[in-house]
Amino acid sequence: MWYYINFAYFYETLYISINKITIALNKSTTILLLLLLVNFSCIAKVKNKGIPFIKNFPRSEYHGGTQNWDIAQSTKGLMYFANNEGVLEFDGTNWRLIEMPNNSVVRSLVIDESDKVYVGAYNEFGFLEPDEKGKLNFHSLVSLVPEKDRDFKEIWQIYLYKNGIVFHSFQKVFFYKDGKISVLGDGELFRQSFVVGDEFYVQVPKRGFCKLNGQNFQLVEDGEKLKDFEIVSVLPYSEDELLIATALHGLFIYNADSIEVWDLKVNKSFVKDQIYSGLAVNEKHFVFGTVRNGLYILNKQGQIIQHINTDLGLPNNTILSLFQDSEENLWLGLDNGINHLEISSPVSTFPRIRDIGTGYASIYHNGYLYLGTNMGLFAQKYDFSDSTLDAEEKFNLVANTAGQVWSLEVIGGELICGHTNGTFRIDKNRGELISDVEGGWKYLYHKDFPNKMIGGTYSGLILFERDSERDKWKFKQKIGGFNESSRELLWGADNSIWMSHGYKGIYRIVLNNALDSCINVRLYGSEDGLPSDLSVGLHEIRGEKVFTTNEGIYKFVPELNKFEVYSSLNNLFGKKKELTKLFQQSNGDVWYFQDERVGILKLQVDNTYAKQELAFSTIRGSFIGAFENVCEIDKRNVLIATEDGFVHYNPEIRKRYENTFHTLIREVRVEGKTQDSVIYAGNKTNKENSVEYIKFRNNEILFQFSAPQSSHAQFVNYKYQLQGFDQDTSIWETNTSKEYTNLREGEYVFRVLAKNQYGVQSAPDEFKFIILPPWYRSKLAYFVYLFISMLIIYGVILLVRLRMKRMQQKLEKQQEEELRIKEQKFREEALIAEREIVELRNEKLKSEVDFKTRELASSTMNIIHKNEVLSYAVGELKKALKKIKDPTALVQVRQLMKTLDSEFNSNQDWEQFELHFDQVHENFLKRLRNAYSQLTPKDLRMCAYLRMNLSTKEIAPLMNISVRGVEISRYRLRKKFDLTRDENLIDFLLNV
Repeated sequence: MWYYINFAYFYETLYISINKITIALNKSTTILLLLLLVNFSCIAKVKNKGIPFIKNFPRSEYHGGTQNWDIAQSTKGLMYFANNEGVLEFDGTNWRLIEMPNNSVVRSLVIDESDKVYVGAYNEFGFLEPDEKGKLNFHSLVSLVPEKDRDFKEIWQIYLYKNGIVFHSFQKVFFYKDGKISVLGDGELFRQSFVVGDEFYVQVPKRGFCKLNGQNFQLVEDGEKLKDFEIVSVLPYSEDELLIATALHGLFIYNADSIEVWDLKVNKSFVKDQIYSGLAVNEKHFVFGTVRNGLYILNKQGQIIQHINTDLGLPNNTILSLFQDSEENLWLGLDNGINHLEISSPVSTFPRIRDIGTGYASIYHNGYLYLGTNMGLFAQKYDFSDSTLDAEEKFNLVANTAGQVWSLEVIGGELICGHTNGTFRIDKNRGELISDVEGGWKYLYHKDFPNKMIGGTYSGLILFERDSERDKWKFKQKIGGFNESSRELLWGADNSIWMSHGYKGIYRIVLNNALDSCINVRLYGSEDGLPSDLSVGLHEIRGEKVFTTNEGIYKFVPELNKFEVYSSLNNLFGKKKELTKLFQQSNGDVWYFQDERVGILKLQVDNTYAKQELAFSTIRGSFIGAFENVCEIDKRNVLIATEDGFVHYNPEIRKRYENTFHTLIREVRVEGKTQDSVIYAGNKTNKENSVEYIKFRNNEILFQFSAPQSSHAQFVNYKYQLQGFDQDTSIWETNTSKEYTNLREGEYVFRVLAKNQYGVQSAPDEFKFIILPPWYRSKLAYFVYLFISMLIIYGVILLVRLRMKRMQQKLEKQQEEELRIKEQKFREEALIAEREIVELRNEKLKSEVDFKTRELASSTMNIIHKNEVLSYAVGELKKALKKIKDPTALVQVRQLMKTLDSEFNSNQDWEQFELHFDQVHENFLKRLRNAYSQLTPKDLRMCAYLRMNLSTKEIAPLMNISVRGVEISRYRLRKKFDLTRDENLIDFLLNV
């Protein structure tokens, strides 16, 4: 173990020295020293504490056969497995199966420098090559084998050897180089073969262990010693020594002169468990897979570092194949399934027994390791200085401690266990209940009170005193004046205690000098500078009280009696300042829990902190919130409580977190209206210079991508962009596929890159493609469109000419029509003028008629007046005639009366009246006489007077009748005209 101890000392010294002189060195010198440091720190170790993280891939996940006979990895990180049903390819996310043409079991495979995968099966061997779409297919090389040598059965091993490939079966050994195959050996049968460095070894039945010399196999010195032993593995042990593993007879060391049994204790186990596979890792360790008892890891001294079987997480104890990947982790090909072991990680699950419950506290005391869980307190005598595996590791439940354990603390030389049932004193494997006050959370000791100890419980504070006779702690009493649950406690000044309550805030409790009673209790919360009353954590860093909250770290300022932000510590955690726990170690380093992650603030020589958390990326999210716990046992051993128990961390194992890795576009599938198929299957060569052409109807494209990471692929995030469509790259996300729909025609480049759990980013992978335009936007279509457009233009020109001609004709017609309309309008205007003249004439005539009517009416009135006067004169003459006696006078009077009678001839007057009346009123009386023959002359005269709109009084004298007579005449006319009561007689006569 000298190299282990010396290296640890050297590293620690070099680390401190670099911190001291970094400020004084220039940049280039510092980088050189850091490179030296990295080189030394990368001397790999395999942990013997705990169990490496195991990832199981069952058959139901990889969809292949049960057995996996060989394993290989490409430079891009793709894993390949020789499986019963073909070759399995794993990209970290998805599995693919490549079957053999004869459907045989694949027994072996190897990958050369160009990433070509060579495959061996039953009577078949060759290599995998991608087709035009990038899908791997098997290409056989058997056609190059002579006919007589083609029945060679199973190809059990394939090796890269002297710029060629060796295919080995138990019947034949073939060497493939420069496109040709040669047969090695002189026709004898073989068992297993091995390549170590530049030498090719094989076991020949009845001869022994042989080495290839030219074209034949020559027995090595002392090689016949192994002729009856089945050799299963040959590994480099030193510069001139080999380690030979046999199935049933253990391990041997071969040098140039002899083969000797490696006399080890483990050989007995190997004889019983039957070695089947072997592998040298890290130049200092050997891994052996057995048939009956899982996996063994040995150091160069032959000591067991790890032994993992089904009791510790393997699904199967038969390990057919072993492989160490680019991250220095192990892949196991099992008899039923595939497993991955993180042997390069400084973190492992602890302890090696399972089902002890959820971890809450741990401590190393007096040579015993104690683990407190929800199931009780478990203990085992433990030697952390031993670098080999303790095969008898078995943690037993400490007597009387079954149930929830909350805390473990050494106070006054005694191990005190805070338990849900009370407080226990622990002595080796026995627990003694010293207080039955339920819920022992936390215990405080102060040098100013050497004989007293205070405990926090579910129901407040309790006091313990030192029993002077037994020199042990004993329960004294509950401390009066405070009954709140007291899980987190710290001593303050002046007999005060700080206590954090998960829901109320921070209490400051002042005790009396006897520490048995509270004299003052002060509750601090959001009104005192804290951002909230909830989830305030209480911690002590560098002797100073610090308080963690959901919004960062705070400190108490006594002068102000309030809390303030602790800026210098907050700056270490960036924007995400929500912390739940802080633990300061003896060397000044501070462990922290933040956002379900754990890390370390490493104290530097200038009293600043350097933040480290990469080593713990694989265990994030596995802690019990508010009950996180870290126990630093020494510089090589740290225990962290998790929901599955504990993990062990060795700070001196420094993993290369900056290792590069690849992001691969694994499949491109079009999902169009008429097609749903893979256009790229992930393995095309010269993809950078190729462009895929896609029809427009298949413009829905699904990209699947992956970053082959052997461990914790669930923590890998991806960022992508489709150039030509996306404006910016996406945010980091865990999805391993992206679909685009309804893409337009054009050139596109899909780029994707990944970031692993350590923050390392890969180089991007890209896929170039062109979406062809739809037929109606293709070049041919545009040519047709141009031709049609020219036809259309020509047609338009003809149409325009025709239209111009028609428009001219239409214009001429329009002008003719306008002329016709003007003429028509002129005629209409002339007609209107003529009509106006006629109307004027009619109005004139009407005026004349009205005038004549008025004259006629005046004449009629004059006649009426004349008749009245004449009638009166005649009447007076008749009276005077009776008085006249003179005959002459009498004759003259009579002559005068005769003259008057002649002037009074009404008939003659009426005829004259009727003539004039008909002239004025358009033969009214004639028309009336013709229409109503029953009318008498008197009736006609009455109708004429009524049409002239004369009143009854005016009509009576004209007709020489009374007014009553006029009314009777009007009534008779109504009957003769057959008028109803509602019809007006004068209106009727006016309308005749």
